[in-house]
Amino acid sequence: MSPLLRFLYSLKEKLLGKKQQQKPPKAPKNNTVEESSITLLKDERSSKAQARAPYFVQIGFDFGTSYSKCVCRDMMMNKAWVHIPARSEDEANPFLIPSALSMEDGRISSVNNSQIHYPENGLYHLKNALVKVALAKWDDPVLKYYGSVLKASDMDQLSEQIESCAVYLLAGALGDVRAAVRRRYPGFGEVPQDYMAVNMAVPVEDAEQPSVKELYKRIIRAGWAIADQLAGYPKIDITESTLLKKEYLRSNEQYFDDACYIYPEVSANVQGFVRSRVSSPGMYLFSDAGGGSVDQSIFIFSRQNSEDYLTYLAAQVLPLGSSHIERLAAEEAGNVDWKSLDLWRSRKEQGKKRVELLTAKEWISKKLERGTEKTLALAKAKLFVKEQLDGIKVIFGGGGHCEYPYKNSVMKPFSGQLFRKTISPDVIGLPVPSDLELKGRATRWMRRLTVAYGLSFEKGELARFTFPIDVSDPRPEEIWQPRTGMHQAPSKDEC
Repeated sequence: MSPLLRFLYSLKEKLLGKKQQQKPPKAPKNNTVEESSITLLKDERSSKAQARAPYFVQIGFDFGTSYSKCVCRDMMMNKAWVHIPARSEDEANPFLIPSALSMEDGRISSVNNSQIHYPENGLYHLKNALVKVALAKWDDPVLKYYGSVLKASDMDQLSEQIESCAVYLLAGALGDVRAAVRRRYPGFGEVPQDYMAVNMAVPVEDAEQPSVKELYKRIIRAGWAIADQLAGYPKIDITESTLLKKEYLRSNEQYFDDACYIYPEVSANVQGFVRSRVSSPGMYLFSDAGGGSVDQSIFIFSRQNSEDYLTYLAAQVLPLGSSHIERLAAEEAGNVDWKSLDLWRSRKEQGKKRVELLTAKEWISKKLERGTEKTLALAKAKLFVKEQLDGIKVIFGGGGHCEYPYKNSVMKPFSGQLFRKTISPDVIGLPVPSDLELKGRATRWMRRLTVAYGLSFEKGELARFTFPIDVSDPRPEEIWQPRTGMHQAPSKDEC
């Protein structure tokens, strides 16, 4: 065995050995579904229970900045399908669930039209506002905008109202999903062991922040608890959402804890990849361009004891998502109201070559190039063998991903100062999984469904992971130093 291989072998456990101490528990087998969904008499239920095996449906919910997406899985048959919202009017992308809300006279409602990103008196990019609340960034422009629309009297009220809006959004969407599951499986709930659960994603960098992770856990539990009550997004007073949330969580908190799970977004994104025939262990940069941010992670994918494992070396949430292009263009034009934002979004989607859009994309490009270089540098600092970074592969994802500014900017740092010579990493495509019901042209949806698909697996089956914060930098004496050259033979005088 060469010195390099011996060195790598001895340090393998240091880099990959810090596993999660607790593997997520399997779904409970004896829980009933919500009491509101069970209406049959006990003797009828008993006879139904003998007629069939219990249903177990796992819901993967991708809570997005502009749109949410959902994939459901029959765990007994191991078959998944894309949820199509009941009110969808988008013929090209009917699976998109708008993430915008409308506020009028203290009452909130859903914006059903997926073509409207910036409604009048609207609450858009709610996911961004939630993170700012969790991190107490009260001076952020996002929270100032929300404060003006919600007319909050102080930060505590603003925090509670934003959380209530998120719960309303999730509950309305999940209520629609649960109703669709019951239509797909007539009699769901008649057998006591029938079970539904939901997984939701959070960016890796955010998941490392305890306050952000706890907020995500609260809103998914609350949304799941009142989903049946808010299915279809009835227009309600914002205080009603808060009261419903508190009432239903209090009634059966442990059940909702078991049924709701938070999982890193990039791990969900690559579930289809790690389970596919084309996957192989190695180091990967995943760059996910969404509406609000570009979420980047560098991880090592390995198989340990026949289990898939992801060790994250670095993660960043860069505020450079596609919605920033229209905002910057609107600022350049001198007007950032909702009408202007929607106008510039439309021009962006149509591929217009307006100078304001070109300026915005150039700004995004430069920022993303520097941000990607930082992500690579953070990962390199965790490596015992620095040259290991030369073998990295790249995966792109997200509904906002495109050649420019996103792909070009991410690839530029590979010719920069972090590398001894320019490298051209392979770009790995995510395959369309065989267990997902997608036919014909619908297969093109997959690039926007990778997170929801990955979340559709039962939480105990999801790939285990280690966060970057749990991977320590090597000490100087642990870093592999390659030989700079061959030693010269000693001269006659030196012998």
